[in-house]
Order: sequence, then C-alpha cells, then structure tokens
Amino acid sequence: MMEKESSLAVKAYETIRQQIFDFDLFPGQIVSDYLLSKELNMSRTPIRQALMRLENEGLLEEQSGKKNYSISTITTEDIQDLFDFREGIETTAFMLAWRRGITPDQLKALQDITNNMKSTNEAGQAKEHFFYDQQFHNELVALSNNKRLVKAHDEILLQLTRMRFLSFLENSLQSKACVKHQAILDAIRDQDYEKGRQAVIDHVRSSKEDYINLFGNGLSSNSLCLLRYFTRTPKEEPEEGTSNGTEGGTGP
Repeated sequence: MMEKESSLAVKAYETIRQQIFDFDLFPGQIVSDYLLSKELNMSRTPIRQALMRLENEGLLEEQSGKKNYSISTITTEDIQDLFDFREGIETTAFMLAWRRGITPDQLKALQDITNNMKSTNEAGQAKEHFFYDQQFHNELVALSNNKRLVKAHDEILLQLTRMRFLSFLENSLQSKACVKHQAILDAIRDQDYEKGRQAVIDHVRSSKEDYINLFGNGLSSNSLCLLRYFTRTPKEEPEEGTSNGTEGGTGP
C-alpha cells in the first residue's frame, strides 16, 4: 500500500510540475489538493506529498493560514538571486574541471552540443535549442566530477526553467547563447583558464540582465499565451548520436 502511494505521489509530482512548466498553472495561481485530486483521479494524500515536494523545490508557496498553495511568482529579485547562485556553481565547476583536465573528447562533446544549438536556432526550433542549451551547462558542470555541485546545479536549473522559457519571447537571446557558449569553448581550446572563467561569468551575468529586462513588470496575458504555445509544441527527439549520450537536464 505504501509503495502504491509513493508511486502515485511521484506521478502527481511529475504531472503538476509539468503543468507549472507549461504555464497551465500560472504564477500566483492558487492550487488545491482537493481539486487536483479530482483532476488527477487519485486520493489527496499523494497530492499533498507532491505539493510539499514542489514547495521544497521553490515552485510552490504555502498560503499563510490556509491549507492551499499558490504557484510561486517570478520577480526580478528571484532572477537576481538564482542567477547569482548559478554563477557561483558554474564558475566553481569550471575551476574543478580545469584542474582535472578537460580532455579532447570532452571538448568535442561540448562543441557538438553547441553545434546542435546553432543548427536548431537557425532552423527556428526553439524547444530543441532549449534542450541543447540545458545539456551544455549540465555537461560543463558534470566535468567537475563533484556530485554536490551537480545536484545543486540540477536544483537551480529546475527553479530557473520557467524564467528561461522567457527566452522564447526574444529570439535574439538564443543566438546570443550560442555565441557565449562558443567563447567558453574557444578559451578551453586555447588553454586559457582565466579567459574561460571570465567567459562563464560573462555568460551567466549577461543572461541575468537579459531576463530581468525581458521580465520587466511581469508576464502579460499575451506573453503567457505565447509561452503556453511554445511549451506545448512537441519537441523533436534529438537524432541518435547527436546527444553524446547525455540527458537534457531538468528542463521540459
């Protein structure tokens, strides 16, 4: 019985989380375990477990004095804090990866991912581009071989997913990401540690400013409709052999 409840809790968690990422549940919206239990056709116990997990991950906020939750809002302060945290993680990971030594094969794998970013961007495949963008950062952090850093990075990207979908509203950000990634790879290829470290910092800080500017005063109803369209558009699976044996990370 406990095993069944645990399985249902995981299913509920994955379903509700995807609804948040797809903007079916929008920032600030109240969610009820009662209504969700009806919608997902399961008891309220696994629903509550899923909601508690999502709260711990920063995607939900408990309503003061109530049993309900609301979808976490996206503020400029959130973007600032999360990207500052991400900068610390990725620069530390880069330092550790450099100390271990980035092999030619590892560099080639990162270059292949970046090439896939460029080709999907040129083809106007925004969701596929997002997949490879996530993959690049996951691979770069994984080269540190530090499990705690990898876990922290996974958690931070999870919270950043909705914010990073804002890039769908501004196509130039996708081209910019390709350029920033290539700068990191060029520094590694030139065996210039300081140039590479600065390239990582520049990329994260530039992204932070872009998202703050793009977010502005919040998401309009038109922006939400566009984001729902992008997130619901089926993502083509990368062709076999193009993903370098890695996963796409925590994003949708």
